[in-house]
Amino acid sequence: MLADHESLRAESRRLLDSKASNAFVTDFLDSWLNLRSLGTMPPDPDKSKIYYAAGLEFEMKRETLLFMRDLIDRNASLLDFIRGNYSFINRDLAKLYGVGDQVPTDAAADFHRVVFKDPQRGGLLGQASILTVSANGLETSPVIRVVWLLENIFGTPTPPPPDEVPEFDPDFRSATSMREQLFKHRESAACSQCHRKIDPLGFALEGFDPIGRARQFYDREEKQNIDTSGVLPGGESFAGPTELRAIVLSRKEFFVRTVTNRLLSHALGRRIESTDRAAVDKIISQVRADDYPIADLIVAVVTSDIFQNR
Repeated sequence: MLADHESLRAESRRLLDSKASNAFVTDFLDSWLNLRSLGTMPPDPDKSKIYYAAGLEFEMKRETLLFMRDLIDRNASLLDFIRGNYSFINRDLAKLYGVGDQVPTDAAADFHRVVFKDPQRGGLLGQASILTVSANGLETSPVIRVVWLLENIFGTPTPPPPDEVPEFDPDFRSATSMREQLFKHRESAACSQCHRKIDPLGFALEGFDPIGRARQFYDREEKQNIDTSGVLPGGESFAGPTELRAIVLSRKEFFVRTVTNRLLSHALGRRIESTDRAAVDKIISQVRADDYPIADLIVAVVTSDIFQNR
């Protein structure tokens, strides 16, 4: 009988502990992080040969699935999605990340837990699946990546641009840097209002190319240095993914609410509206004191009144 909360909670934990929940993890990641779009804008075959030679599309998704699977199995904090300094990778991904020596050659196809020495790696923001799906295939754009961040990490999607705003098409053939191109784009009053707020965060991930490799330059000729620094409208400065993660963690309630909203939306099969805020608050309050353990959060969604009375 699942009529009482304790029975429902126990059954939810049993299912989470079973292999059957892998289907849920896959579907949820596809929905929350837009991983279902991975591969729809494939990278340049000349610049990203390893992507095709190694079949990285599948392996990228596998890494993110194993990362969430591990968090659930350990009932670890939801915040480890951001602050984790490790991941689960095979030999191909290890080469992509520059840590090929951390995966044994006799088990190259297997996924191993690897702790990164480079502080720029780790967590979702250092994973190739995220860095690829937030690029446009051929190149990266701070605008595209920051829109992904705002929608999926901060839960504050940007409004659509006004009709009079011209389309932004980055051109790396000229001597102008990406940062200068965006500043020029912001000279328009119609563009400036939004871009001065959103562009800075996007620069933090520009140290990664369209398939998640670390880089220092935009082009092979090494003419365009990449500057990952930025200043937020409030005056807070940062540089690179390490300090970007610190910004996310300083606003952890935004991230926790975003994930909770996505979990609840996944469970209900509908968008979460402003009228659902009290229900979301109640779910979050059940896990806040324990640093937001993810398995407990999922169970709190399943046992919530809003889900039970859907």
